[in-house]
Amino acid sequence: MFTDRPFAGSTLAVVPDADGLSTEAMGAIAAELNAAETAFVLPATAPDATYRVRVFTPTAESPGGGHSCVGTAATLVRTGAVPAGRVVQECGPARHVLTAQADRATLTLTGPAPGSGLDPAPLLAAVGLAAGDAYGGSPRTEGFGTPFAFLPVRETALARAEPDPARMAAAALPALCLLTWDGPRRTARTRLFAPGFGITEDPACAPVAAALGLWLARTGRLPAEPGSHAYTLRQGAEAGRPALLTCTLTVPDGSPPHAAVTGRVTAVAHGRITTPHPVR
Repeated sequence: MFTDRPFAGSTLAVVPDADGLSTEAMGAIAAELNAAETAFVLPATAPDATYRVRVFTPTAESPGGGHSCVGTAATLVRTGAVPAGRVVQECGPARHVLTAQADRATLTLTGPAPGSGLDPAPLLAAVGLAAGDAYGGSPRTEGFGTPFAFLPVRETALARAEPDPARMAAAALPALCLLTWDGPRRTARTRLFAPGFGITEDPACAPVAAALGLWLARTGRLPAEPGSHAYTLRQGAEAGRPALLTCTLTVPDGSPPHAAVTGRVTAVAHGRITTPHPVR
């Protein structure tokens, strides 16, 4: 996901017809494939949904489905399972609205949650950085639904950061996004550490990219007045999997903002897998 070439971006496996697989079978398949996430596609149960997914990391089930929805939607269009255009993904109580093509998809998120300021000291310590490494704005949580922590740092610190999962857990940080901001180009370079979601370093994540738009507007990096404001994320280079996310924060007149995140989706492999668990 979020790349136009193989072996870059964020890895995703999609099982396009998972009806009949048990929870144990899904967990075993996800562990065997060892992608960042594996999406198991099922018939929708909600009348407003196009399809339903259950999503697993190699070690556990992920409740939200937002991380992988861009790749899942594009894959289902490419394989002919759903037509191109607007799709609604169901994952538990969550609904994700996307516009999908065979090689890309756009996720639109609405309903921003209230953000809050953060003490930079425990955030810096959790990734092995010092007080002088913070630079370029105030750390805050922002998000559409799920809040994510953002910490602006110096460019030299971005490469040196190393997550300490124990310290992140002690600081109640399931995920932490470090960033630098190039104002003239409206481009952020980011690193996302997400051990609380089973991913040590995530090369790309659409919900975090959307939430960054809120942080940029809140801290004056993007305009706060009504209109559509484009920005770009470059992420994953330090993990050896460069990714590109193109984003827009739209501020309506008198209404809460919403964000759209677009990514390319590149097919790498397809095939069959045998599960050790019986299929219903």
